[in-house]
Amino acid sequence: MWICTHVRPLLTMHITQLNRECLLHLFSFLDKDSRKNLARTCALLHDVFEDPALWPLLHFRSLTELKKDNFLLGPALRSLSICWHSSRVQVCSIEDWLKSAFQRSICSRHESLVNDFLLQVCDRVRGSNDTVAPGT
Repeated sequence: MWICTHVRPLLTMHITQLNRECLLHLFSFLDKDSRKNLARTCALLHDVFEDPALWPLLHFRSLTELKKDNFLLGPALRSLSICWHSSRVQVCSIEDWLKSAFQRSICSRHESLVNDFLLQVCDRVRGSNDTVAPGT
């Protein structure tokens, strides 16, 4: 179990008084939007937001997350998961030939958005052969 050992009593401590390891640990529990919002509050937290150690895994649960500036791509990326649902059916992580006509019609609406995003991923993490991008 990870324990933050450099913390004074939290009742009298400001978040920016935590050491970098503690801040990274706290950030790791936040979703991408919350991380970005917290990073906007001060330069120290923005530096933590940009730390490669925070971004080994990326999970996207909606199309809107692909449009927001709430994540970083870089050589530290080890796993990329793109998975979202319409209101009626899961549309990713399914081989195209297994999708119903309804699922294919939903996928066709976002195919170019996902393809553009994955091209950006490849450009930014070029040289990282371990990166995995299941489902689109």
